[in-house]
Amino acid sequence: MKPKERKALGKYIRWVADEMELRDWHIDLMRESAEKGTLAQVHPTFGRKHVEVRFCARFRALPPEEQRNTVVHELVHLHTAAMQSQVEKDLEQHLAQGTDRVFFDSFQRNLEYAVDGLANALAKHMPLISWPKS
Repeated sequence: MKPKERKALGKYIRWVADEMELRDWHIDLMRESAEKGTLAQVHPTFGRKHVEVRFCARFRALPPEEQRNTVVHELVHLHTAAMQSQVEKDLEQHLAQGTDRVFFDSFQRNLEYAVDGLANALAKHMPLISWPKS
């Protein structure tokens, strides 16, 4: 992604986050790409309202609606970050390793369905990103 495009994406993410009542989150748009097979990823910092966001290398080429939905999807994860951390970290010392893994995997799968549904509902109320002219 070109520097102007990264700047536009960063401003867009901040605007959408503010509209989603995430004004108290510090969001770092990382230069590194998201893991292979994903459109984007968020990595919240434990115990803080700070997150690193990464997008796939082909993000700019995605259809505008998919770009918008992906941004909203990743930001919805911030509203659920504390809950995910609780399930991921607080139970591991109280459950057998296998039980903890099964519980967390099923929780994470169901959380993704909820995040995706909420993102689909919210995204259509957000504008598409306005990319700079080349």
